[in-house]
Amino acid sequence: MESEMQRERNNKVRLTSWLQVREAFRSKELKQAGYSEGAVVMADTLLDLHGKAHRERRRLENRLFRREIFSYWEHEILGRTIDVTLNPFVKMRKGDLAVIGYRCAMNLTATIAGIDQDPAETKQTETLYAIVKKFSEGATLLHSTRDKDEVRQEVKEAMSQFAKDFYDPSRDKREQLIHEVNEGLMGENDLPKDVLTTLLRNRDQLGLSDEIIFREICFYLQAGAHSTANAFIHTVDDILTWGDRHPSDLNLAREDLSFVQRCMHESLRLNPASPIALRRAMADIKLSDGTLLREGVEVTLDLIKANRDLEVFGETSTMYDPYREVREGIPRWGLSFGAGTHACVGAELDGGLEIDPDRPASEVLFGTVAIMAHALLSAGGRRDPNNPPQHDPDSERKHFSTYPVVF
Repeated sequence: MESEMQRERNNKVRLTSWLQVREAFRSKELKQAGYSEGAVVMADTLLDLHGKAHRERRRLENRLFRREIFSYWEHEILGRTIDVTLNPFVKMRKGDLAVIGYRCAMNLTATIAGIDQDPAETKQTETLYAIVKKFSEGATLLHSTRDKDEVRQEVKEAMSQFAKDFYDPSRDKREQLIHEVNEGLMGENDLPKDVLTTLLRNRDQLGLSDEIIFREICFYLQAGAHSTANAFIHTVDDILTWGDRHPSDLNLAREDLSFVQRCMHESLRLNPASPIALRRAMADIKLSDGTLLREGVEVTLDLIKANRDLEVFGETSTMYDPYREVREGIPRWGLSFGAGTHACVGAELDGGLEIDPDRPASEVLFGTVAIMAHALLSAGGRRDPNNPPQHDPDSERKHFSTYPVVF
């Protein structure tokens, strides 16, 4: 397997095959190493922790990220959020996928994180939208082409504004509700089911400082909004591109949510939220194919290549095909949600459940991204023929900075 691994200078190793990357994700001896540049917003957050601290925080937050709660969010909250976000653009008969996707994903993520805001309040939505985009720029600083210190200063200013306008009022409200539960004035089930409430109730148990709780909420907002919005844009773009060659499938996507989910899974495979994941070896590690990772080496997990591994996804692995079939045990979205202890806690919320015709309708989860894409397509959304989409010039990742659409 040596030919599938490119050794780099300065004690670095790059893993590119499906089996290598999956095994590396699952190794407890490989520590997260991709967010040191973005520490201003990522330090001590769930994604950046390792070992016991990570297990304890993950175990606590997993109480929220259960299938029945995902189902509640998808069926009771997401629809209203999409309607409030999308309808103004449909009435104007035009919009931008980058704006629509980010606002919709942000509003849902704010509810999950525990930040009180009204998606119908345009000014409030625009303010939070700008703040969270700046958080995302800070978290992905490793891939930024801008001056990094300048970006960090902008992120700090955004965090200060977020604390004053959104976080502090939301925290104070939850502190009061927790006090009322402790005093027996209200029941446990009446507390909000969100990350902030969960962290505040358990801060002593985990030794969480106010600063760490604040950054965790910033992390949840940017991670949920950023990755969901980009997955939404890629999904719609891929469906429209496929529809140029297969018009009947575009019509199907406008009508059939389950088909949109298949399209979304294929888009996630080809366009993972992060093209790479970085790890640092805490000890010598020997992979099952014989590859040796020495202690201290920086390991790059190449998700783009792993998700296009010919041995796993076939001869057409580099091509978009919503009808692709994969063998049992292989997620249709590849390794885009990671694997092991650092697998994305919101994978089922964003991507839904694996397609299974035998699953009862009451247990089906289509996923936030598919539902957002289907809502836009069923409203008649298509590319603006006079304004082509543009990629973000300030990022090495494949992000769209603007994607005009008309209805």
